[in-house]
Amino acid sequence: MNNNDYKEALFYAASIFNERLGTEFGVDNLVLRCFQTENQQEVFEQFCKQYFPDRLTDQYKEDGYFDFHASAFVGKEDGVDGILLRTDIARHPAELKHILLHELAHIFCTRNELGGDNFYERYCMDDTISREEDGTINAGYAVWRELAAELIAFELDDNCDVVPLRRKKDLLSYYEGELLTGNGKMGVSMILCEAMTSAEGEASMTWDAAKSKFTRFKPFDDPLYKDLLELVFTHVREYFIVIDRDFIYEIGVLYLSIAAQAMIASLKNRFQEE
Repeated sequence: MNNNDYKEALFYAASIFNERLGTEFGVDNLVLRCFQTENQQEVFEQFCKQYFPDRLTDQYKEDGYFDFHASAFVGKEDGVDGILLRTDIARHPAELKHILLHELAHIFCTRNELGGDNFYERYCMDDTISREEDGTINAGYAVWRELAAELIAFELDDNCDVVPLRRKKDLLSYYEGELLTGNGKMGVSMILCEAMTSAEGEASMTWDAAKSKFTRFKPFDDPLYKDLLELVFTHVREYFIVIDRDFIYEIGVLYLSIAAQAMIASLKNRFQEE
């Protein structure tokens, strides 16, 4: 695929958003830049200098910064939005479409989740009451933003299948294990997403109807996971992507409790083995 092919794929994904969610993504307000490992810093700098100068403060020269398939960039006020896409990975067209839907969902959420304000800039920039509170809000928002984007991408992607939780046991176990690899926030986001996009989740409009279906499966038999799933399940059905600080703080508290619980269990197992 060349750059024009990738642009065509992006604007096809954007047309799905426009049709289903009433957005107005188009060539005048959405830009794409493709990069590979060999030119990632150069492309990032050029992209940001032209469209997103505030992002030049990112720690993009640090190892691991570019460990992503794609990344969404949200413009200031009426400025253009953009996506930075890695192209040195072979992908099926259906996978590429889903990646692009996911990144467009990040843009959509950022522009609509807080009445046009930017939640990350307002609440996640280390200027709240305490460092502990900052950490909790940052953790909660990291879990939420990936969950929200993937939920939207799933619903808009006609290649995604709705399957029962019993067929997701191994996947849920894998994501739970991510808590001990440094990728815990993403792991918990995906656990929540797999539940909410399961046959049980899609068929249940209220938590009362869904609770018994979920708690038959790990990790939702755990009270912390159950409380976290209830929190996001009921919120999405009532408010969709609209959020406030208290909701994100609650997610952060529950996530950090889950992470601490996983770490304690791991240490206990290690001591028992010794």
